[in-house]
Amino acid sequence: MAYCSFCDFSGIVRNPHYIDLGEEPLAPCPKCVLSQCECGGEDPWFIVKDDKIMDCPCRDIRMKIEKIKSIYYRSGIDKKYQWKFFDSFESNNNLSSKAKNMAYDIVRKFPDVRKGLFLWGNPGTGKTLLSSIVLTELIIRHAIEGRFIKISRTFFNRLRATFAEGSATYGSAREIEQELEIADVLVVDDFGVQRDSAWEQETLYNLVDARYEAEKFTIFTSNVDPRRSLPEVAGGRILSRIKEMCVITELSGQDYRDKL
Repeated sequence: MAYCSFCDFSGIVRNPHYIDLGEEPLAPCPKCVLSQCECGGEDPWFIVKDDKIMDCPCRDIRMKIEKIKSIYYRSGIDKKYQWKFFDSFESNNNLSSKAKNMAYDIVRKFPDVRKGLFLWGNPGTGKTLLSSIVLTELIIRHAIEGRFIKISRTFFNRLRATFAEGSATYGSAREIEQELEIADVLVVDDFGVQRDSAWEQETLYNLVDARYEAEKFTIFTSNVDPRRSLPEVAGGRILSRIKEMCVITELSGQDYRDKL
C-alpha cells in the first residue's frame, strides 16, 4: 500500500486529544489506509473474497499500531509525557530552538545518526519533555525497543531491590542492566543527581560504556553541564564516553511542568 503526505508516508496519524475524545493515541491514516479498509476495523482485520479469507488492506498498519503500543507502554516514559509530540514543545529562545531542531533532525534521519544528545539546563526547561518526544517519535516511526529511566528513582531503586531476598526481582540485577544496555534507544533522565557512591559510579560507567561499545543511541538529561559535574566521577571515564557518544547542548526556556 502506498501511504500519503497526510500521515507523513507512515500510514499512521497521531491524535493529541485522544484522552479528551476517549479515543486511541494512534490510528490508521483516514486518507490512504481507511479509504481502502473493508473489514470495518474489526480485529483480526480479515475479509472474505471468493470464499477465501484474506488480509484486509488495513491489517498491516493496524498490527503495527498494536506492536507500537505494546513497546511504548513498557518503555517507562512518565505518564504526563506520554504521547507528546513536537508541537507540545514551545521554543521561546535560541537555545530551546536549537535543541528542538537538533531533536527533530535526529528523528528525521534516524537510524543514520552519529551521536545522541546530552541536554542540560535548569529544572523545568523542557529537557525531559523533549527527550520523551524523541523517544516517542522513534518508537512510532520504527517500532523499535526504547526505554526511559530516571536515574534518581527508577534505575538504582530497581537494582537495589534485586539484592533483597524475598524481592520479586531478587537476583535479576544483570538482567535489568542488560535490558537497558541493549535497548535500541535509551533516555537517561536526571543524570548526575546520584549520590556518587563507588557502586553507583561503577554501575553508571558500565551502562554508559556498554552502550558506547554497542553504538546504541542514547539521550541524557541533567540539571548541570556534564563538563563541570562529571570530570571526577569514575575517574573521568563517564565524561569521556559521553563526549564521544553525544552532542552536549544547553536547554533553557519557560517552565513546562505547570502546563502538563
